[in-house]
Amino acid sequence: MKLSESLFAKTKTLWDEASSKPFVVNMAKGTLDKELFRRYMLQDYLYLLDYIAILKHIRDIAGDEEIKAFLEKIIEGTVDETERVHMANMKALGITSDDIERSVKFPVITEYVDYMRKCVDDYGLLGGITGLLQCSWVYAYIGEACAEKYPEEISKSPYGPWFEAYSCKSYLDTNQIWIDLLDRLGDGIDDRTADEMCRIFERCAKFENDLWDSLFE
Repeated sequence: MKLSESLFAKTKTLWDEASSKPFVVNMAKGTLDKELFRRYMLQDYLYLLDYIAILKHIRDIAGDEEIKAFLEKIIEGTVDETERVHMANMKALGITSDDIERSVKFPVITEYVDYMRKCVDDYGLLGGITGLLQCSWVYAYIGEACAEKYPEEISKSPYGPWFEAYSCKSYLDTNQIWIDLLDRLGDGIDDRTADEMCRIFERCAKFENDLWDSLFE
């Protein structure tokens, strides 16, 4: 069994739970309060800054030039999306630079990114890729699951573009490249290491679910 298949089997229940979180369902149905979405966008932006920093660290420790080049493309794409798309969406929601500067990360996000950094410190490239992939992959899973369950609602929802962004072909193709890279790095690892990667993946999935809950409080 490929490492990605083991990770998916370990976390599918948690991902199904994520797809049914009140915050996500209300986004799909278009009933989510605008202020809650505004808060999500701010927190997601703060998270992305840490995510990019971890990506850069993983790139720096990668010995394989092909992997370095791939990670550099991912970094460039993530930075571009953050500056060109995410910032534009926040501006449309009335979020100012002062709002960003005054914002404080939710404790769950601080714990989440600290945990991913520790995964890199403890397990190197494989641990870092495993932790970061969970974030990318669960969004693809949520996007597809909700698009299948709430197609009519999403087509009318003001948050429809969010689901489209994470279920479109380009996002899914990029996510698959991440999965293929993980399987390449995980090929031939021993059972103990595979179990550790499953533990990392599952813990990151739980952080994601805790975040959805925190956003809806």
